[in-house]
Amino acid sequence: MANQDAVLGEEYPHKVTAEYDNQSEADRAVKALADQAGVPPAQVRLVKPHGSDEMARQVEPESRGVRQSLIKSHVRLGLAGLILGVALAGVLVVFGPTATQSSPLMTFIALGFLCTVLALLLAGAISMRPDHDRVLNRTRAATEAGQWTVVVHCADAEQRERVKDTIGHSAQTL
Repeated sequence: MANQDAVLGEEYPHKVTAEYDNQSEADRAVKALADQAGVPPAQVRLVKPHGSDEMARQVEPESRGVRQSLIKSHVRLGLAGLILGVALAGVLVVFGPTATQSSPLMTFIALGFLCTVLALLLAGAISMRPDHDRVLNRTRAATEAGQWTVVVHCADAEQRERVKDTIGHSAQTL
């Protein structure tokens, strides 16, 4: 299932985590996810206590998808910013104040550049996925505290909600 998101390249952009005190509780959650929510085993990761070496790979296994997110977000949002800047400059050159009408080239250069840079900054913020920091930090804290963490990589918001309903009160979503 390929992700059709306009700027994200990850196949599973949504994550749900839940912490458990022992392996049997975590295993029950994994079984419930397969039986009740219909989540394939390939989308579920189990992070062991004190396993910090493997923790990052379990929470963020899609390094290729992250790279695609970087490229897609920067190209698409950069082009959108440039188009917006040029369109805005065109409106200002035709209908704007005297300063923009008397210097159309400078208006196009300034607004084209400014809107492109702002769009690229937004793309950088999106591709860094700051929302994943919360899940990484929570998983790291649980691992250090000796807890088991179930990490579910969801393809869409609907699957994320099914997973959250299945594993219940302790779920952390993004």
